[in-house]
Amino acid sequence: MLRAIPVLCLLGLLGTAEAPDLLPAAEPAKVEALPDKVSFSEQIASFVYTNCTVCHRPGEAAPFSLMNYNDTRKHARSMLRVMTNRIMPPWQPEPGHGDFRDERRLSGPQIALFKKWVETGMTEGDPAQTPKPPEFVGGWPLGKPDLILTMEQGFDVPADGPDIYRNFVLPTGLTEDKWVNAVAFQATAPSVVHHLLYFVDDTGNARKMSGKDGKPGFAGMGFRSTVQLGGWAVGGIPHRLPDGLAYPLVKGSDLVVQAHFHPTGKAENCKLTLGLYFAPKAPTRTLLGLQVPPAYGLFSNIDIPPGKANFTVKDAFTLPVDVDIVSVTPHAHYIGKVLKADAQLPDGKEVPLIWIKDWDFAWQGTYDYKKFIRLPKGTVIRGEVIWDNSPDNSRNPNVPPIRIAWGEGSNDEMGSVNFRVLAADEKDVPLLRNAIRLHVAQAYKAALKRGDKIDHWLQEFGLKKAVDQPKAPLKPSKEQQSLKLDDLDGKARQPLLVEGAKANVLLFLATECPISNGYSPEIQALVKDYQDQPVRFFAVHPDSDLSTDAARKHTKDYSLPLPVLIDRKHDLVKAVGAKITPEAVVLTAGGNIAYQGRIDDRYPDLGKKRNAPTRRDLREALTEILAGKPVSVPRTEPVGCYIPDAR
Repeated sequence: MLRAIPVLCLLGLLGTAEAPDLLPAAEPAKVEALPDKVSFSEQIASFVYTNCTVCHRPGEAAPFSLMNYNDTRKHARSMLRVMTNRIMPPWQPEPGHGDFRDERRLSGPQIALFKKWVETGMTEGDPAQTPKPPEFVGGWPLGKPDLILTMEQGFDVPADGPDIYRNFVLPTGLTEDKWVNAVAFQATAPSVVHHLLYFVDDTGNARKMSGKDGKPGFAGMGFRSTVQLGGWAVGGIPHRLPDGLAYPLVKGSDLVVQAHFHPTGKAENCKLTLGLYFAPKAPTRTLLGLQVPPAYGLFSNIDIPPGKANFTVKDAFTLPVDVDIVSVTPHAHYIGKVLKADAQLPDGKEVPLIWIKDWDFAWQGTYDYKKFIRLPKGTVIRGEVIWDNSPDNSRNPNVPPIRIAWGEGSNDEMGSVNFRVLAADEKDVPLLRNAIRLHVAQAYKAALKRGDKIDHWLQEFGLKKAVDQPKAPLKPSKEQQSLKLDDLDGKARQPLLVEGAKANVLLFLATECPISNGYSPEIQALVKDYQDQPVRFFAVHPDSDLSTDAARKHTKDYSLPLPVLIDRKHDLVKAVGAKITPEAVVLTAGGNIAYQGRIDDRYPDLGKKRNAPTRRDLREALTEILAGKPVSVPRTEPVGCYIPDAR
């Protein structure tokens, strides 16, 4: 989440400097004739490289690479699903409400083309026709930075548990003032980094707070900075501010990076390296931040009752001078639903600025307009934020819904549409800055007059509902039950044959699936909790490309304490009808599949994760089996990565 700025700093509010490039629904598919033959080299590679590879490459936070034909073929069915559901590539704004730089929105024809490629066998075509994949020299997308700063010590992120917000202080050592127009980063464990915010501190206060608890940096989200330099979130691409714009970096100051870490199922030590890019000279124009409503809604009486589906806050700001709008950063937390802003010109004409119909906290970012939007004096900029605190909101982390008030924590709420703006005439900057300050002050006074309780405390996460359960599972044949596969130690195993136990549990996993890897702590706990029970566990990698050494490394990295099998020919996949990783299959005597589906319901759908499950389906099934009872819920729908076709 974006940092909530303390009340004393609100009158000097600044906008962010840069952040990710995100996604919403793509435009409706146009009716176009598709080619008879679709190949990776001629039709697919170009838009995969353009829209996917920038994040899906070695060293980035994305869970697998999409650098070539084989990478894409392996993950194609999962890619098609997230493309069709508008989850990937990440881009939230609606078409026609702002014309933004670096837009990553697949067109309807592109998705239709990819679908036909998947359905017609995913052929490679002529390799000589494949465009060259993008190059990323040295890991810095903008080239070598002017200043590189690295944490002295990495921070330990556990395998499981709640998300972590941590601030790290990096002394710049600068002996002269600089102007920053871009920030990029590298991480030793990019998969645990959800988002970063960059701040400047020239007071020395951050240094005093750092390391007091015996760990690198300091906790919390209320650090009062001098200047904010922007940020990054998953899916973001750093870029330089346009037209020579930049933020000040005073000599001798510290860079403070606030990191939002999320556990992935594997304990990691993450060390961040920041790259700063300087403008060659001081900018001639001054960037200011404007929020509607101000202060991320702190003074907007955000107090949302449980069950309320359309809690709405609106705000407006009248421009005292001509203004250029540079970029927009919508922001809310988990139950935010709609964020919208437009401008009403003095003549009554309306100019759409941004509209996100289905806000997703996981993909927040800043959107730079292709051309600055010039708005005349007297224009009214209007912002609207709608929250959905009903049980029908699949992103609501609380089950049942609870009252949610304004706060700095992710499970609290806040909301506003934030703009970076320039006075059209630099001499009008003081007038514009004072008007923005007055806007904040008036909102603050109105809140006090209403008697609003302005609280900043954090609450604990709640959870959400379970999903539907359908059709009966398959039953392996007697021939399939006798199937033998060697584990990683060379020992022959018969995972489909239940003898000397009440149940065999097959856990279909994938080394490159983040949801699968995220379940490693729960798999460890399952094996430990049932070690004295007549239950046998097997991990199954249904991957024809996976080497034994790579499987061993994965098993060690994620501390998997159970026999691991590689189902290269998909014999186990076909026998039980597995389709997803992670997917659990529980067999009982005679080869009956007593339960098949998810391990638990912490993932309601792709892109949606609860802090903890509300139903532990696999455990509940094993409890009933061990008690000699039929499984009351024999089938659930797993959520994760499609199992790639065997070669």
